[in-house]
Amino acid sequence: MKNIKKRISALVLTTVFASMQIASANVANFDTGLGAGNGGAVINNATSGLVDVQTGKGVADLNFNSSASVNWNTLNVNNGETLNFNAVNGANNLTILNTVNYGMSTFAGSVNANSGIGNLIISNPNGVLFDGASFSTAGDLNITTDPMRTVLKNGAMDVEKIGNGAMPVGTVEILRDSNFSVGGDFNIVAPKINVSNSTIKVGQGKALRLTTTNGQDYLSNEYTGTIEDVVADQLSDKNTNVRLEAVSVDGDVYITSNGKGAVKTVSGGKINGDLTINSDGEVALNYEPNGKVLEVTGDVNAKANNVAMYAYNVKTGGDLNMTNGGGFVEVQNARVGGDMNLTTTGDKTNYLKKGNNKTELKHFVHVAGDVTVEGNANIQSEHNIHIGGYNYDKKQFSDGNFKVGKDLTAHAKDGHVTVTIDTEADKIDLKSDSLNILSDGKAVLKANEYKFSSNGYIGSIADYTREDGTVLTKEDQLIGIMENYIYIPNDIKSHDYINVTGADQLGAAKITAINTPGNAYIRSNGNITVTGANAKDINITAPKSRIDITGPDVHARNINVGPETDYLKVDFEGRDFTTNFTNIRDEKVVTLKPTDVVTYENTDGYNGHNYPTLKPGEKTTYLIGPGFDPVPPPPTPDPENPTINPYDEVSRHIKQWVPDDVTAAPVNTPVAFAADLDDDEIDKAVRKNVDGSVTVVRAYAMGK
Repeated sequence: MKNIKKRISALVLTTVFASMQIASANVANFDTGLGAGNGGAVINNATSGLVDVQTGKGVADLNFNSSASVNWNTLNVNNGETLNFNAVNGANNLTILNTVNYGMSTFAGSVNANSGIGNLIISNPNGVLFDGASFSTAGDLNITTDPMRTVLKNGAMDVEKIGNGAMPVGTVEILRDSNFSVGGDFNIVAPKINVSNSTIKVGQGKALRLTTTNGQDYLSNEYTGTIEDVVADQLSDKNTNVRLEAVSVDGDVYITSNGKGAVKTVSGGKINGDLTINSDGEVALNYEPNGKVLEVTGDVNAKANNVAMYAYNVKTGGDLNMTNGGGFVEVQNARVGGDMNLTTTGDKTNYLKKGNNKTELKHFVHVAGDVTVEGNANIQSEHNIHIGGYNYDKKQFSDGNFKVGKDLTAHAKDGHVTVTIDTEADKIDLKSDSLNILSDGKAVLKANEYKFSSNGYIGSIADYTREDGTVLTKEDQLIGIMENYIYIPNDIKSHDYINVTGADQLGAAKITAINTPGNAYIRSNGNITVTGANAKDINITAPKSRIDITGPDVHARNINVGPETDYLKVDFEGRDFTTNFTNIRDEKVVTLKPTDVVTYENTDGYNGHNYPTLKPGEKTTYLIGPGFDPVPPPPTPDPENPTINPYDEVSRHIKQWVPDDVTAAPVNTPVAFAADLDDDEIDKAVRKNVDGSVTVVRAYAMGK
């Protein structure tokens, strides 16, 4: 290597050390030979910490024995060239500030700082571009478009931003397989930051920190056009403050955006650590997934305060926390290794403006596509919550599945909670303070325990035909209800059920709360127990299954049980609701008084008959299929045959009713009546049992 040294005079060094002021080294307008044809790399001046510069073909070494400030006219490193910052003579933990006067700095070659450099700073208000660069430093690395300077503070050199002047327009871009190995923290400060298809590694326990100093204030709080136009404009690249594309980061990432522009990641990528975002604008994680996954091995904590917030095709090893104070949050096709918390806070009110008219931008939380959460899912919205997605133009709901390993809570303060995809959790708690709990009638909720609370109707909506013959599909109606925040106070003509089932197919699911001043429609695909309610009318059905209504915390005007239900038990007295189901013979509604304790069982056995389990002295009831009279009481033994067993007579009747060639496969029929084997009188609808309960001895298909 050709050795060209610019030595600093002893007189200059003596003056610096005596006065503790930063003096200029004798390297005025020194050309390092790097960056030829691209603006070059020319040192204007430097402070005394720079003791010499060695240059050779495509290589420049800057050697420092103390912290220093290097002022460059231009600073560029071409492909194949190398710029080294070296601490020499045992110097350690040095701060080296590089300020650039003219033109953007382009690094396409290698830049290195050895272990004695504790903090390497490059400040260029005109912008900094890393294009296929290789950057290695043992300490901290700071890239900024803010103008910086060095000052003495407590006898040591310190770096500070120069004044509060005009905002620099330069950007920082890291492109095309640039590779950074940073032993400390890596900080980038600029109005706009773009990192694409590059790899960044920081020290253990350190972080990549991206900060927009003031951001690009592209947008105000009032937006003109449709919400779709507004979102598309704000998330365009021109209005993006921080953009990460297919980036690999080994370490935590912190992004702070102080302007109205967006923070956006696209085309997947991997962050081996936590991702923390605090933005005054939009946040879109993997907004353009292109079939790729954004993987974050730790937690994601994102806070925005503007219109849109997205997470598409995101996989986390820890929690996913997203909070928006200005609009909506949407998570789609995500896998969360910990808890998921989605919140709109109402910290900020945004408007869509058309002419002189302003419309408040409502908050909306969507969980769409296939989303899996290993822990708890907590969704809080100022307005709507939709578990599922839809195409607004086509009025079609999207397919999907939402699985929560622990508990799901969805709480809408001034909006609907709507579920249109299958949803599973240990406990499901859906609550709307002012509007409704709704479903499309197709989605199935699967949990061990349920709570439903709303200010109105709880249920689904069926297709509805108007008087003019126009058919309103459930999609049309539900999307219109959600988009326009239409309140359903009590009931609707086109009602349908919310579908629920137990998480454990062998056990019954439990409903611990149905709270509404209106009506509720719930269909269980398995056994269900209701232990808590405060409602007007509860319409509940369990096809081929069992319903138990129990405990003093169930309150309603009516509980109407569907005719498909096989078994109903209401086992407490003093309740304040009536139970309604239908007599199978005349199809008239039968009302059981609140004071009746009732057990009802339908047929489920051979050819629609239940075989009774009869033992001497046992008191029981068994059911037979329709079209037959109740089993007559056993005959009274006569003196000639005093040993007649009454149970043989029962068996004889059963053999008459069930031919030998009937298949043994059990079948179910919703019509049956009961026979009382213990009482000569069988004309009573309800019989008091020896255990104090009451059994229906005429069966009814149950429902209203």
